[in-house]
Amino acid sequence: MKLSIYSQKELNFVELNLTGTDEDYNKLDAESRYIDSVVFNLFTACFEKSNMLYEYYDATKYNTRYIIPLRNQLLTHLVKLQKLKTLSEFQSFLDEKVFGKEFMLALVRIDKTWMDHWTIYHEKLLRINQELLDLVDYCIDEDHNLYVIGY
Repeated sequence: MKLSIYSQKELNFVELNLTGTDEDYNKLDAESRYIDSVVFNLFTACFEKSNMLYEYYDATKYNTRYIIPLRNQLLTHLVKLQKLKTLSEFQSFLDEKVFGKEFMLALVRIDKTWMDHWTIYHEKLLRINQELLDLVDYCIDEDHNLYVIGY
């Protein structure tokens, strides 16, 4: 598991692609960003709630109709993350997520003592949430579609 958004050379599972037109996109484009599925799954509800056509294993397009609702969902998610002040609150937040337990198991695999410094991982999730918002804002400002594709 990688707690960051990264480039094509570090490809893992979910592509965030902003190179497409209304009809198609450039699969695995160098301008795309990638996020580990274990991490992305913590944000899946934002994508599902903003576009009922969301499908993990198929390209889901967020055009002008869906991009603002996605931004609103990501903002709401960010506010919830920002309110977490204790390890207990952080764990409860993750427990409420469909794949939150998988995320915590992945944390244990990479860092058996993660609970002793959980704030590091909390900060990384805050940063990823903000980077997702920045990507969505870019799509809004530049009138780009955002394609989300799970691999």
